[in-house]
Amino acid sequence: MYHPAMRPTPASSPLRAIALPLVVIALALAPATAARAAGDARPLTLHAAYKLALGSNPTIELLDQRVRAVEAARRAAWVALKPTAGVQLAYTYYNQRIALDPADFIPAGLVPPANLPGEIVIQQRNQLSLSAQVNVPLFRGAAYQGIGAARRQVAAARLRRVRSRRDFLLQIARAYYGTLSAREVVRALDGKVKLDERNMRAAKARRSVGAAPRSDVMRADLVLTQDRQALRRARIEERAAQRQLAILVGVPGRVAPAAPASQPASQPAAAAAPAVSLSRALERRNDYRASAVAVEAARSQRRAVWWSFAPNLDLTWSYRFSQVAGFAPSRGAWNLVLALTLPLYDGGERYAKLSQTEARVASERAQRRVLRQNIEQQLVTLRAEVVAAHSGVLAAHKALALATTTASDMSERYAAGSATQLDVLDASQRRLQADLDLTRSRYRLEVARLALAHAAGRFRPLSASR
Repeated sequence: MYHPAMRPTPASSPLRAIALPLVVIALALAPATAARAAGDARPLTLHAAYKLALGSNPTIELLDQRVRAVEAARRAAWVALKPTAGVQLAYTYYNQRIALDPADFIPAGLVPPANLPGEIVIQQRNQLSLSAQVNVPLFRGAAYQGIGAARRQVAAARLRRVRSRRDFLLQIARAYYGTLSAREVVRALDGKVKLDERNMRAAKARRSVGAAPRSDVMRADLVLTQDRQALRRARIEERAAQRQLAILVGVPGRVAPAAPASQPASQPAAAAAPAVSLSRALERRNDYRASAVAVEAARSQRRAVWWSFAPNLDLTWSYRFSQVAGFAPSRGAWNLVLALTLPLYDGGERYAKLSQTEARVASERAQRRVLRQNIEQQLVTLRAEVVAAHSGVLAAHKALALATTTASDMSERYAAGSATQLDVLDASQRRLQADLDLTRSRYRLEVARLALAHAAGRFRPLSASR
């Protein structure tokens, strides 16, 4: 009802004229603002996830930095064979000046010769000198072996980096399929909630005509409430999985993975997980090849210690310039020294290093044997997982078909009055569980295949072949 007090005053009319367009604009922008606040997930394929992870993830950068550190150590090993040079400019202050006059050494009564030199300065109070030295190592037996060890360590680090990158990309694949599985759980629960809502409406309709007891409505409401809560939890878990995957690949916000084409599960289990030759796997595995290189690097370090008992040969060129020549014909002079140095005793340091390198060689050999044993165990375990996951997918397909048929039959029987509401709810719950089991089994099979390929050295994330 209109009241005169509701009439706008002249002072409030301009305010309303400004506020009304602002309200309209705010209402128009509200959906877009809400969408940005919700943080729409970014579409992402598995191949794109691999590339993003390799491009900006700190884990990959850490692996690269480790290789750079080993390469720097290799360059440092060359220092022992490179010439060194240095220049020194010195200023010296003496408390007295020293000079000799040749005339003082001529006996009395003799006439000094005409070419007698003047005063010879031996030392001035303020004196400058310049010296330069170049040392060229001609033979350093330990250095040659040290360079060989450093070169092998670089090769081993590069091989391990490749393996570690693939380890990380397999982690990306696990998170990717885990996110897909979480999305499928949301889809299945969403369908179950819609079915529960239909059951709820049907129970209320039957109750209104006296064809069903009140407990049917209460039971349908309980199942609907439980499934809505499960759907809410599943959506939270899906968003968390999307965010975790985004963190792994190094992008802000959340990502929505696209389901890749699944391999057929109708083939025999032996074809789904063929036997993997251990020898072929050892040839392909970069970490096992790196272990062989590490053993050779340890042997080179041991040989370097043995060569440290041999003499070293050096060539040294020196030059010295002094402000005072003294008795020398010129103020500058140079010399060339060829020195053969034989280290006799260094306090036992070389013997201690020899023991360390012996232990290092034995340790690298033992690690190589342990790695071989682990690889063999991985192949056996992962192949069994692939076979089991393959069988699980086949069984889950059949279980879902049976659960779907049973749920449909129960709905028809309930409509005809030959089945109870409890039968219908139980059948729908079994269908939901069968759907979830199929989803989990399918993605478990995909991850098991990738893990087996990774253990066999056939995991090529950025190529068509696995």
